[in-house]
Amino acid sequence: MTGTTVALAWAQLRRRPAGFTGLAAALLLAVAAVTALGALLGAERGLTAAQRQAVDGPGVPLIAGAFGEITVLVAFFVALHTLGFALRHQYRDLALLRTVAATPRQVRRLLRAQSALVVLAVAAPGALLGTAAARAFLTGLQRHALAAPRARITDTVPAALAATAVTLLLATAAATAAARRITRPAPAAALTGSTGTTPGPGPLRLAAAAAALTGGVLLLRLAATRPAEHVDKSAQAALLATLALLAAAALAGPLLTRPAAALLGAATRVLAPGTGWLADANQRGHAHRLAAAVVPVALLTGLSTTMATMTATARHAARATGAPGGATSATDIWLRQTELGLLTAFGAVATLTTLIGLTAERRRELALLRLVGATRPQVLRTVTTEAALTCAVGLLLGTLVTAATTSAFSTAALGGPLPAVPLATCARIAAAALLLTVPVTLATAAVALRGSAVEAAGGRE
Repeated sequence: MTGTTVALAWAQLRRRPAGFTGLAAALLLAVAAVTALGALLGAERGLTAAQRQAVDGPGVPLIAGAFGEITVLVAFFVALHTLGFALRHQYRDLALLRTVAATPRQVRRLLRAQSALVVLAVAAPGALLGTAAARAFLTGLQRHALAAPRARITDTVPAALAATAVTLLLATAAATAAARRITRPAPAAALTGSTGTTPGPGPLRLAAAAAALTGGVLLLRLAATRPAEHVDKSAQAALLATLALLAAAALAGPLLTRPAAALLGAATRVLAPGTGWLADANQRGHAHRLAAAVVPVALLTGLSTTMATMTATARHAARATGAPGGATSATDIWLRQTELGLLTAFGAVATLTTLIGLTAERRRELALLRLVGATRPQVLRTVTTEAALTCAVGLLLGTLVTAATTSAFSTAALGGPLPAVPLATCARIAAAALLLTVPVTLATAAVALRGSAVEAAGGRE
């Protein structure tokens, strides 16, 4: 990359720091997750075989591998989602560069430089966070007699460098893919206010969605066919299937969210005839925006309810057989709760940053509503209804994924497709998603409505 490209990328980051905040948070978590995994894999280096075998369980490396497998995948899933969203904010700026003779290749270099700068900016704090997380997790393992007392997290520099390199490679590759959507349309389309979205997913994206769906189905089959004594392996396959199916939903985008929004939107029109009608119309007319907002909610709720339901199902299986296995022990429950906490953090970051960004970029749209006669309270009520509808669609998709994966796990653990559903826990997860979605969207919309509606409708920042 040339010095000019790096300087221009840095200028964009300084000009639009809010647009890259979510990406920075997601990439920081990605660096931290890989650093922690690498540090844990080397925690027992230098110990004797007798010291390693003097504890319960398979050992720190195997636990870290199983634990980090899903965590690292979720971290990069969230990072890719926020990266694509961060690039949306620059669409018109990049189109302007193209009108003054910048080539698509130069635009791709610029986007890669931006992603690289963000990764480098979060590398050090991400490494520190990952090191702290690895030490805390190792202490927990030792407290539960799953790690040798002499195991230590020592030199984390190699793990941090590897984490930075992997995250950098992924971020720049994703930026190159995102640049294709930006450089393909005519520059004039963006300069008139377009966000660069297309009517539907392209063939490559649909092919990726089909591949993710196929992988999810194969993992479901693997989870359902594990013998009862290998319930832990079935649980891990079911969690990976959850992520694969959610990735397929994210790639398919509007093809899935449109029918779900139509179903729930009809109910919204009945419950709130005024704002419900407008909210439903907005969601139908902006399927890509809805898909971008729904995916993090589905990720957050789908993973949480899947893990909670699998734990309840494993406990039910243990009570039925009278021989509790690893999936029902206090140690395993602690491991799953720790993993769920990390996954929830990733899902919350994706949800918050996406909702804030999507709502903030509607400043011009909300101002036009005010100019045609809508009052500020009416606009806020409409946005609140839209946020509730978005949350409902995300909950629906997350529930469908949970139903598929937990049925496969229940087939292995109980011998039938009906899992033991912890209704109270699932209700709390749904309530948390609603409380996370609606207030954040409403607060962002309230900020976007400040100032002159005429200036905002004219596109002035």
